[in-house]
Amino acid sequence: MFAQEVEKRDTLDTSYVTAVKEKMRNTTQTGLMRLDGNKLRTTVAAFGTPDLIKSLQMLPGVAAGNELMSGLYVHGGDGNDNLFLLDGVPLYNVAHFGGFFSSFNTDMVENLDFYKSGFPARFGGRLSSVVDVETSEGNMKEYHGNFSLGLIDGRLQVEGPIVMEKTSFNIGLRRSWMDVITVPALLYVNHENGGNPKASGGYAMWDMNARVTHKFSKDSKLNACFYWGRDDLKAGIKEVDSESFMDIGLRTNWGSLTSSVAWEAKYGPKVNGKLMAYFTRSDSDVGYTFDVGSVKEKKEDSMLYFSDDEICDVNDTGIKYDLNWYPNSSNHVRAGASVAMHNYATGRKYEQKGTLFELFDETDGKDKTDNAAPTGEKYLAWEPAVYLEDEIFLAYNFTLNAGVRMALFGTSRKTWPSIEPRAALKWLITNDICAKLSYTRMGQFIHMVSAMYIDLPTNSWMPSTPEAGPMVSDQVAGGLYFTPGNFKINVEGWYKTMEGMLAYNGANAFYPPLVNWEKSFTSGSGKSYGLELETTYSIPNKLELSAYYTLSWSWRQFDAYYMFPFLDRNDNRHKVNLVGNWNFAEGWFMSFNWSWHTGNRITMPSHIIRTGDDYSTSVYESPFNAKLPDYHRLDISLDRKWVLFNGNIIHFNLSVYNVYNHMNASFAMLDKDENGNYRGMAYGLIPIIPTLSVGYKF
Repeated sequence: MFAQEVEKRDTLDTSYVTAVKEKMRNTTQTGLMRLDGNKLRTTVAAFGTPDLIKSLQMLPGVAAGNELMSGLYVHGGDGNDNLFLLDGVPLYNVAHFGGFFSSFNTDMVENLDFYKSGFPARFGGRLSSVVDVETSEGNMKEYHGNFSLGLIDGRLQVEGPIVMEKTSFNIGLRRSWMDVITVPALLYVNHENGGNPKASGGYAMWDMNARVTHKFSKDSKLNACFYWGRDDLKAGIKEVDSESFMDIGLRTNWGSLTSSVAWEAKYGPKVNGKLMAYFTRSDSDVGYTFDVGSVKEKKEDSMLYFSDDEICDVNDTGIKYDLNWYPNSSNHVRAGASVAMHNYATGRKYEQKGTLFELFDETDGKDKTDNAAPTGEKYLAWEPAVYLEDEIFLAYNFTLNAGVRMALFGTSRKTWPSIEPRAALKWLITNDICAKLSYTRMGQFIHMVSAMYIDLPTNSWMPSTPEAGPMVSDQVAGGLYFTPGNFKINVEGWYKTMEGMLAYNGANAFYPPLVNWEKSFTSGSGKSYGLELETTYSIPNKLELSAYYTLSWSWRQFDAYYMFPFLDRNDNRHKVNLVGNWNFAEGWFMSFNWSWHTGNRITMPSHIIRTGDDYSTSVYESPFNAKLPDYHRLDISLDRKWVLFNGNIIHFNLSVYNVYNHMNASFAMLDKDENGNYRGMAYGLIPIIPTLSVGYKF
């Protein structure tokens, strides 16, 4: 018995080492990080919920932007140039609640591939990164599930067979209860105010993932995938007295929906393919009302009423086919074609009425709606694309991935072609050391129309137009990769240029422009370069410690702003992340991450010229000419699991965000002291946040 146990243990260790070596051999691309769902679910969980995007923010070469948000600024990108794929379907809106939560339910994630450079030809449409997320197929033999309660949300995941060993399902549900928490708070506030003014409101988010898999045979199967996520935010206050009333309300809802059907088949030992049809949509409706009137015989009569709604919608319908062909032991050929129909629409509805308007209105007291100008834009676009790539084993220790992607993007106004060559070369120097080099060109035909840096539901996607053409990036990357023993050490550098970038040049506004939006943006270019260092030490199923360091520069040049290159707002010269996972005892698991980076950049007056006793003029040396204080924080997480007599598991998680309560600067402004001198003051918003969650796995 003892001899058998030793033999099993040795076999497992050998398999693990072999898997590491083979993974290194089989990955030609630079800038590729592969994470499985189990690893994502064991990261520190802010608010008690693991978050996929916040895990990616810890990686080298990635800037997070605003704290606690789902920003992803990769190799100097703008954050709206990342391609998010959920089961192969593009996802336009990837955040709940302005970025506090991502749209990806980690209970459903099987694995993800994150590309920062060296993009294969099969991916296109964005400049800076590809986040390719695949959900899990359901268990074909047994029913399993997981139920979790966190600080502000709950999760339920259930999987199992529909037809034993033929058809399975996997369903994941999430729902926040912040709206439930606000009910007693609002009741208390209204009680203290005597019910006047009366506050109302609440926020809720929910999403659902579903996947059904049917196996026709060992060589053919069908997957149907579905995702639906929504956010709903409402707030209002109403005050009434004996003569008049005032009612102010805000209503906002936004979300995404994706659905797809994919058929995968093997046509023999050397050929397999995947045919997929899909639909994806992202939409939002943001509005507010203001109503002031008189109270007459219990009937409310509006004296002044106006409402403003902005509606944004983008949806795609597409079909694509991907083919894998292994003609011989030295070639792996991938080819594919796709076509997508895009529909972009924005609209704005403004209404005003009331007796005060009637008094000055020449329309004899009729309700007035402002329709003097177009209230939105609508575009239809089509995008066919083809690609071809070949993974060529030139010799035992040399591998080349060469390919090209060709696409067209057309609207009623213009059609743009895009030819995007890709190449990656790997040299396996020894079994433990390899070198890689890659070049990629990427094109992006869509733009994010936004008046702010925050991910808001008012932001809208628009296609390229003759006044705002496509964006293009060229990136060269290379590095050395070591796997000595239980260590993994990667050193990688990149140089990237970006053309056709857009920057907002309009006035500060909550709503971005919807009509002739190009006039509110100016075109420019950017470049980014830097060096990444990744070191990981791991003992399988016991301990993993990682240290990431990034040295980077990110530049912009917009002649309409400034005639010289200037540093971007997310130019963090140095970034360090320390990440650890430790299974230190049976049923006990601990994880932590410590983050430090040089502060984000902001635009501040460099000189203030007094033009009078009470007037002054601010002079700005250049855009983003000031740096916020350095950012740092520590997060920890402690898990405890108990296995019950029936094999089910009870799970407790204690997570603490910002353990030592460091108030990192979120913004800064100039303050004047008692002597009339100006000084810059930075302000932090996010304190320590402890959360406790409990789960039950069956």
